[in-house]
This record gives sequence, structure tokens and C-alpha cells, in this order.
Amino acid sequence: MQAPSPTIEIVQPKRFTAAAVMIISAYGVLLLLPLFFAILLVSLLKFGLLTILIPLLVVAVTVSLLPFGLGNTYATRLVKSLPAEESRGEEAFIVQLTLSPRIRSGIRAILDDADDLGCLRLASDALIFQGDSVRLVVPYDHIAEVQPRNIGLRGLFVYGRRIKVSVSNWPEIDEMEFAERSSCNLPASKRITRRLYELLSAQVSSATTHVAARAPESGHR
Repeated sequence: MQAPSPTIEIVQPKRFTAAAVMIISAYGVLLLLPLFFAILLVSLLKFGLLTILIPLLVVAVTVSLLPFGLGNTYATRLVKSLPAEESRGEEAFIVQLTLSPRIRSGIRAILDDADDLGCLRLASDALIFQGDSVRLVVPYDHIAEVQPRNIGLRGLFVYGRRIKVSVSNWPEIDEMEFAERSSCNLPASKRITRRLYELLSAQVSSATTHVAARAPESGHR
């Protein structure tokens, strides 16, 4: 029996709009305020050990709160406001989805590299993403590769990695990337990303093994 094909449905965004993107971008400004006040404070102090330690401490704290600066708090509230799908007990993750080719363009695509925000569930036979404007279902046996990818300069090269998923035999989409958006600090971001990667890799590996085991049976028929 032929395995089901991946499916994707795209509608107009209702919550993750241009206004929401602007709000998420504004969180980065909030993250810069401690740095501004640290510089102001250092300029008022006599040069010494404190003038070195204060900026270093502020930078360390700011970097650790990078997920907050990327607007994860607002993104989480947005996703939780979406209509919830019936779950069968699968672990769910609040993520951003970036498709290749992109479905967003213009200024919005420059300000935020997410095509959508939503909930990613790993069902027994497929990954299911339900977002504000995108719903996709990809059976594991259509996933060719799962690979972690550094977020790059946007995350100062320290933010939790994205997870790139390459899909085979799907003309609409070449690949997709998921990045967790529920954390407020770097340790939590890395922990959630690692958990998602391990679960997804295990499901894909299991599906690949199952397909390979069925191949000899099909050949004998």
C-alpha cells in the first residue's frame, strides 16, 4: 500500500500579521536597554575593575536572555491563542516554521525569518504543524534528512539550533526549518531544541527501518 503524501494548507494569517512581526521585533530593543544603561553607568565611574566587570556582566545576562529578545514570550502567547487541535498524547512544541521556498516576502520577510508560528506535534506516523496560516502533515517516511543548523548572526551564533527537515518527492516544498519559540533563556532553548531533534530523528529512523523491512516483502509478491 502506498504511503500517504505530505500535505500543506496555506491561508491568510489572522494573528501572525505584520503588526505582530513589529511587536516581536520590538523585543530586541528592550534587550538593548540594559546595555545602554551599563554604558551610561560606566561613563560616570572612575576607571577600575567595576568599569570592566559591569559591561561584561550585562553582556552575559543579555546573551542568556536572547530568546526573550527575539520575542519568544509574545510568540508563545500568540500560539496558545490559536484553536487547539485534538491531541493523542504526543509531545508538542511551540515553534516557528520557515519554508523553502519562502511564502513570505518583502519587509516582513526581512524583519522576521519565520513564515509562521504554531504548534508542532510528532504523531506516530507523521509530524504535524498547525500554525496561524499554515497546516502541514509530513509522514516520516517522506523525510529524507533531519539536520541541526546554527541560527547564525540573528542568534549571535549561540541561540539554540534550528532543525532542518528535507522532504523527498514533494514538489511544493524543498525543505523546512523549525526553531523553538517557547523559551526565555538560552539553556532552556538548547534543551528544548535537543529534545525535539532527538524525538524527530528517532521517528524518522524508525520509519526508515520499517520501510527497508517492507521492501523485501514487496519484492517477493
